[in-house]
Amino acid sequence: MFIYYFAQADRSIGETKEILPFLLDGLSDSADIAYRHGEELRLRASAGNGQIAKTVRLHIGETVELRDEIVIPIAWEATGVPSLFPKMEAELILAPVSNSITQISFRGSYKPPLGTIGEVADHALFHRVAESTVKRFVDRLRDAIVGWPRVASINDLPHARAAGLP
Repeated sequence: MFIYYFAQADRSIGETKEILPFLLDGLSDSADIAYRHGEELRLRASAGNGQIAKTVRLHIGETVELRDEIVIPIAWEATGVPSLFPKMEAELILAPVSNSITQISFRGSYKPPLGTIGEVADHALFHRVAESTVKRFVDRLRDAIVGWPRVASINDLPHARAAGLP
């Protein structure tokens, strides 16, 4: 199944590119929280008010800078019994919309587990859970980009000063 979602951040692509390395470490936490949100939605939709959570493992590939965009390959999969949950293969794409706005796109796909039964369940409900999970993940990343302190230069970042960067 294919999933696409995007959000826009009130940051230039240049600013986003400078803070991106600091945010990549936090992506794993965002994926885990987003997945838990999706699990909670699925449970409420099918079984009432209970809440369960599933931990996911996020793999971040090498960032590729193209002419007009930055592409980050990612994959996430459930821990524990991964054969019962789909593995998401995707790309995060950061691209300028204007001089002051960056679009964050998520383009991914997954194959429902459990063959035909999984496909029927996915069409009936689980694809909406996957969409909700992706939306929450991208929105959290956008919020982190927008909420990052604005600085005059990278040297103003606490990490840069601590590392003794020139």
